[in-house]
Amino acid sequence: MRSKSAHTSIGPFDFSERHSILIHALPGTILNCIQHYRLDEDALIRPALYLRGLPARLLRSPSAPPLELQDFTLLSETDRSLAYGLKGAFWQTDYGLHRFDTPMAFLGDRDASVATLILSFVTGPATEGRMRLVTQTHVLCPTPHVWRRFLPYWLVIRPVSGLLRRRMLSQIKARCERGV
Repeated sequence: MRSKSAHTSIGPFDFSERHSILIHALPGTILNCIQHYRLDEDALIRPALYLRGLPARLLRSPSAPPLELQDFTLLSETDRSLAYGLKGAFWQTDYGLHRFDTPMAFLGDRDASVATLILSFVTGPATEGRMRLVTQTHVLCPTPHVWRRFLPYWLVIRPVSGLLRRRMLSQIKARCERGV
């Protein structure tokens, strides 16, 4: 078991990120827009994904297609929230993904050579007529070795990931409010 002094930990997770936006729409509409969102709908995301795949092209090594929400395992769905999980060696050019067909298979997997990423979306009342949509990304590294492998990747990807997540929220808001 690693000691907490071996690295910075945020609660039970090793890395976390949170973003939110106010949307004039009902929770069901918001969650439906999330489930149908595609990364390639954003002109800025395409160049970011191209850059993410650049190391693989330069090394002539396997490269995975850009991650979409459909690559995640749906772990939980309520009338106000969605939670997805993804396990992999994200620092590898092909992400080193592990695929799971069910939440139980995902939760039951104990492979200590990969990181676990949880992506959640939660809606809640904010101001009259508006809902707050909060997205959180949490990463758990089961061993110090995985943590050391993930840390440089996180330091590079986090600013871009945050920008893309904020743009995603803005696009979901626009789509929801067009339908209102």
